[in-house]
Amino acid sequence: MEKTEKKSGFSFGTMMGDFGAWIRAFLPKLWQGTKTTFKRMGYAFYILFHPFDGFFDLKNDPKRRSVSAGVMWLVVYALVALIRFQSLGYLFADRGAQLELNVPVYLITSVLPYIMWAVANWCFSSLMDGDGKLSDVLMTTAFATLPMTLCNLIQIPLSHFLSSAEGSIFTFIGSLGMVWGYLYIFLAMIIVHQYSVAKGLGTTILTIVGMAVIAFVAILIFFLLQQVTSFGMEIWTEVVFRLNE
Repeated sequence: MEKTEKKSGFSFGTMMGDFGAWIRAFLPKLWQGTKTTFKRMGYAFYILFHPFDGFFDLKNDPKRRSVSAGVMWLVVYALVALIRFQSLGYLFADRGAQLELNVPVYLITSVLPYIMWAVANWCFSSLMDGDGKLSDVLMTTAFATLPMTLCNLIQIPLSHFLSSAEGSIFTFIGSLGMVWGYLYIFLAMIIVHQYSVAKGLGTTILTIVGMAVIAFVAILIFFLLQQVTSFGMEIWTEVVFRLNE
């Protein structure tokens, strides 16, 4: 019995020692990876004014490429969109929608269209001799959201100083961010896949159709699961009721 206890104690101590060693080895790697990610996020500002060279290097240069930095830019985009929605001045805010806001749903729906774009675009480009991988499309799309993020940030303070007569300035900045961002998403796509403009336009149309199909299937599955869950709960309630009679 004592031998068994000593053996189990020794095994537990060894396990904890191995775990501690793994933590000590993992934390420096995590810190280094985090620093590299934030450093490479800064390359988005170069792309802002040099989109052709920027997107090409982002895909092909190992020193620039970072899928994790792209994911972080999507997170930043969603957070800034949320802050903008909640912080706009009285004249430009929708107070009713602000009071009914579901934060997790808002954050998810902010980035979901861009994820759907990346998936649908990769599916069609795979059939149309595209050079990019799914990670390439997602990464460059995420970096291309920077103009929209910046314009959203600019709108927040302006909404507190502009009058209703100056609302066209507020609208112009929002429209500028959307046009700028969507143009860069298109440029990122043709650069990643090495497409001509005409082929890129055709792929864009197919991608939008693909996004609609993905959304339809997702909604269909959601309602199907909802019906199955509801049916299962009804059966469970009926069984419990019969057993308690």
